[in-house]
Amino acid sequence: MLVALTALRVAEDDPLSRILESFNRYTGQFPYEKVYLHTDRVAYLPGETIWMKSYLFYGENHGADSTSGSVWIDLVSSNGRKILLDTRIRSKGGYGDGYLTLPDTLSTGRYTLRAYTSWMRNFSEEWYFNQVIEVVKPSAPPAPQLGTASTKTDVQFLPESGHWVVGLPGRMAFKAINSAGIGIDVAGYVLNARKDTVAGFASQHLGMGAFPLTPEAGQTYTAYVRMKDGDTYSAFPLPAPQNTGYILQVDNLTNKENIRVFVMHNLPVSGEATAAAGATSPGAAAGPATAQPMLSIVAQVNGAVVYAAKAPTNRPRFLVAIPRNKCPQGIVQITLFDEKGKPVSERLAYSDHNEVLKLTVKPTRTSVGVRQRVDLTVTATNAEGAPVAANLSLAVTDTRQQPAFRPNGRSLVSFLLLTSELAGYVEQPGYYFDQSKTDRLVKLDLLMMTQGWRRFTWEKILANTYPPTRFLVDTSLTLTGTVYQGTSRVPAPGTELLVMRSRKDSSRETGMVTADQEGRFFLHGMTLIDTNTVFIQASRGTSHNFNVVLDKLYSPQVRLVRPPLSPLAIDYEQLAELLKRQKAYLDIERQISLNNEIQLQTVTVKGKKADPYAQQRSMYGTPDNTLVVDDMMAAGQTSVFDLLRRIAGVQVTGGGPTPSVTVRNSAPMFMLDGMRSDIQAIANIPPQTVANIDVLKGAGASVLGASSVINVITKRGGAAKQDYSKMPAAPGVLIEKVVGYAPQRQFYAPRFDAATPDERVRPDYRATLFWAPTIRTDATGKATTSFFASDAKTTLRFVVEGATKTGQPGYVDGTMKVE
Repeated sequence: MLVALTALRVAEDDPLSRILESFNRYTGQFPYEKVYLHTDRVAYLPGETIWMKSYLFYGENHGADSTSGSVWIDLVSSNGRKILLDTRIRSKGGYGDGYLTLPDTLSTGRYTLRAYTSWMRNFSEEWYFNQVIEVVKPSAPPAPQLGTASTKTDVQFLPESGHWVVGLPGRMAFKAINSAGIGIDVAGYVLNARKDTVAGFASQHLGMGAFPLTPEAGQTYTAYVRMKDGDTYSAFPLPAPQNTGYILQVDNLTNKENIRVFVMHNLPVSGEATAAAGATSPGAAAGPATAQPMLSIVAQVNGAVVYAAKAPTNRPRFLVAIPRNKCPQGIVQITLFDEKGKPVSERLAYSDHNEVLKLTVKPTRTSVGVRQRVDLTVTATNAEGAPVAANLSLAVTDTRQQPAFRPNGRSLVSFLLLTSELAGYVEQPGYYFDQSKTDRLVKLDLLMMTQGWRRFTWEKILANTYPPTRFLVDTSLTLTGTVYQGTSRVPAPGTELLVMRSRKDSSRETGMVTADQEGRFFLHGMTLIDTNTVFIQASRGTSHNFNVVLDKLYSPQVRLVRPPLSPLAIDYEQLAELLKRQKAYLDIERQISLNNEIQLQTVTVKGKKADPYAQQRSMYGTPDNTLVVDDMMAAGQTSVFDLLRRIAGVQVTGGGPTPSVTVRNSAPMFMLDGMRSDIQAIANIPPQTVANIDVLKGAGASVLGASSVINVITKRGGAAKQDYSKMPAAPGVLIEKVVGYAPQRQFYAPRFDAATPDERVRPDYRATLFWAPTIRTDATGKATTSFFASDAKTTLRFVVEGATKTGQPGYVDGTMKVE
């Protein structure tokens, strides 16, 4: 008897109920995200810029509007041990774009570009996006054999669903690879301990294959393998079969309505079920379901359970039919649990609905001349041919300046629907989504039997032992910190903080925030672009009674990143054109920059001298009165109040550390370096550190909500060639520089129909001719764009990829001639 749980409702004391409850609790607490980067190309010279667009998806439904608002990107060294560069891309609605400029000093080698969100840092780095980036230094080309692999063969034999059990008809999958991890074609045979030939086999796709074999008790098995074009055999022992256990056999090819799962075991069964032992589908019940322990089977896709069923353990064989219409597109993880709810067997299958975006890219002409305009039309439709709105990115490159294009490579489609759910390198993932490959689903099923799965382990889920959540979902770049009492490490709960952020252009944002019961404060929603100076001042009571500490925004760490195995072994002789032309192009860039510098030295610029303390005056502009304090004036003074006595209209009376100060018969508002402060903080400022004292009256002061204002500007604040953030701050005041999102930068693409004088005479041999990170199709499913060919008579390659808001991915590439 097989009980299908279509509504997923079971008794509370049932093992399956506990399995589903634990699974739903885990996926509810730990939703996951996927990040993908589309880069303009894969090979660069030192000093060039990597242009990229980020796509961020919610893991369960692939919606392109995940909660996180930031994508973190690292360039990892060729040895995988050091982060050389890092940047942050702001993600809006699941999309973002940015760039990474490679240093001129970068050595030739294979580097790794990786991307992730703050939330993804709670999980294994294995699930970060990783892409190989090749860097070629013209002055130091690598040895010609770089990227080649030896012919040594390694063969892994993998029983279907994880186990090989005596007396049960099993299937043995295998995968043969060379030392670079690339699949190679092999053939061979299997001998038992009596030297009888019990099976023959040959790989079907990229070194993968499978063959049936029922293991016998007391036997050992050895496979003898040779490369298909060789005659030397190598011996590989097969895994030892278990005497008792469970296996799953999945038929994902012959039935259009269901994924059929054959469940078998050879554990002792009651005599009541013996007559039914040969049954391959659930027939009549072998006794009441409540009288028998039950096996459970669960199928999930993208972290959502799509099917669950149970059957009594006294059925040694039964069939489970998982409806295809219950399974969205993607990998189906099918797990069998014993009567105690322990996972005992597992198999992956792929649910294919052809739910991908159909993209086309067409130039108006099949070929153009050098420096002529190229007009492109991009079209997006669904599988039925109906137009759809999509957010796309486009890269146009010179094929003579890039490695030879390898078909069936990774794209947004194969990443989102396949490789992001599998551990390890998947060779030619695009093959499984090419509709022209009539055997693609057969070969995809082989991949499901041979590829690893590591996103979570059932044992941890069922034990409810979840990893701690150290990092929150960050909708922006959130700054956090703690307020302490004085110089102690005792938190100061409820402290009010004045926050001011200063940009490079001297503009500012101000606001107030209150520390929580643990003294922690959180600055959400700040638009941090490029380098920002953040001022934070405790404003409750006397500020010198507090110490403000800001957490580091994030310093990326790396354990050990090995470049993903990839057949991108560059033939550097073929890239001679790249090395020659790009070196000449970079030399021209440097010469133009040098010429501009020489010309600038002869230019006399007349204008108003810049105010070195403009940043500290940005809240009000020009003061009503200013006292410029020099060393002679400050010498011998004991406090700032002695300097205030020199300013007309400011009255200082009384003694002690904080005398009475009035302007126009009322107490002024005090500021320190443009931030609101109090008289106690001003009293702690040494007169020798003061540069200016500004006094505001009337309209200037009313803008700040006061009848009068005194702003004490210290020398650490704005003097030329001084770093304000590195100078000691006043007590209760924090001044720190924070690097935010990478600033926006426009890709340079000359328009030769309106060329500048420099562009008319300057040679143009760019490797990337055009980069458009945001192309949106309209209601008709179309979008148009244009660019100009360079001086190279070559072949251009277009790559367009992107997705709909609901997460339907698409990819297309094409070429055209420049003659």
